[in-house]
Amino acid sequence: MPNTYSISNLLEIKDLIVDDFISSSTDIHLYFHLEQRDVSCPFCNSITNKVHDYRTSVIKDAPIQGKFLLLHYKKRRYHCNNCNHHFNEPFNLLPKYCRITNRLCFLSVHQLREVQNISSVARQLGISVSTVFRRLKDISFPKPNYLPEVLSIDEFKGNAGGEKFQAIFTDPVHHKVLDILPSRTQTRIAEYIRSFKNRKQVKYFIMDMNRVYLDVALTYLPNATIVIDKFHVVRYITWALENVRKRIQKDMHPSKRKYFKRSRRILLSHYSLLSSENKQALEIMLQQSYDLAQAYYLKELFYEFMSSENSSVAKIRLKKFILSAQVSQLSEFNATLTMLGNWSKYILNAFDFPYSNGFTEGCNNKIKVIKRNGYGFRNFKNFRTLLPAVRLLRLLSSTPSGALSAVYLHEVSILN
Repeated sequence: MPNTYSISNLLEIKDLIVDDFISSSTDIHLYFHLEQRDVSCPFCNSITNKVHDYRTSVIKDAPIQGKFLLLHYKKRRYHCNNCNHHFNEPFNLLPKYCRITNRLCFLSVHQLREVQNISSVARQLGISVSTVFRRLKDISFPKPNYLPEVLSIDEFKGNAGGEKFQAIFTDPVHHKVLDILPSRTQTRIAEYIRSFKNRKQVKYFIMDMNRVYLDVALTYLPNATIVIDKFHVVRYITWALENVRKRIQKDMHPSKRKYFKRSRRILLSHYSLLSSENKQALEIMLQQSYDLAQAYYLKELFYEFMSSENSSVAKIRLKKFILSAQVSQLSEFNATLTMLGNWSKYILNAFDFPYSNGFTEGCNNKIKVIKRNGYGFRNFKNFRTLLPAVRLLRLLSSTPSGALSAVYLHEVSILN
């Protein structure tokens, strides 16, 4: 039988006395009780050590060496001579009314760090899916009390709550997810923003080119400078260039068509970043079509515009690009010209302020993986509860393994 002192330290149980230890290929069963001691009655605070009876509880703990750990705890019930009440001896290894330890509660959440689906986590730990969801709800994600000075918004596709898109709010400066809304409708977003008393203190609002976001910001964030994320702007020029390439490919020989398709990255890359070999290949490609050469020139002009040091320089370069695109008469660039006509005021702000939707887009990618591994979430509340798990992961990456259950309980107390 293993050493009692070692087991006591491993399980973090004081005054443990091992009665039996049984190990199989899949399970470890530990039978134990605690040393008898004087205890205080929770009803009248009298001291007693009189035992009324014993009851055995089977408790699930975190697996050890790939085996499920079951604790058979012979629990004393004390009798108070002063008030005649019966009560259980103190035992802080598991939450009240639970049959799984704090360690296992935490581990069920921590396993989601690997972005596994909940069924897989439940199966690995020998618990039910509903238990994992209950533990997630223990660390529910409350609505923030205030909005940060720099606020970012984006949307992602989903099916939770019957909505096709959900909206996500983040603090891109401190890299925090603030909240997820069940839909991206103007009514829902406006209602959410309006609920914050400090909304007039938001200085910067980072967004993509969504008219709903713009209308809400202009109405409810009157002091915020609206900044369009550069990534969403660059996509228009790459789409335009790709559409020109696809159009001219249709009249080519199949072998040349395949070559152009395989070489599209050469067209999309900045000229200064190409190797001498790729530059030669580019020259040959551009000689095949005047329209493609024009489109490539416009792309380089746009990249030059996007690398501007400030909005003053960007404004001059933007005018040059717009004029060149209009002269080219390439219909594929019409959408880009329309976009710039509608949004250039807010796009230029991106050159004076160092904020973007990069962190928010990264969160969206993480959310997509969670959704995929979870096979979708129709219940929005269950989907939203996964966010605290991601929040916990950053905290726990530097936490010693012996303090895991303490961190879990600390997080629950903070978030609730």
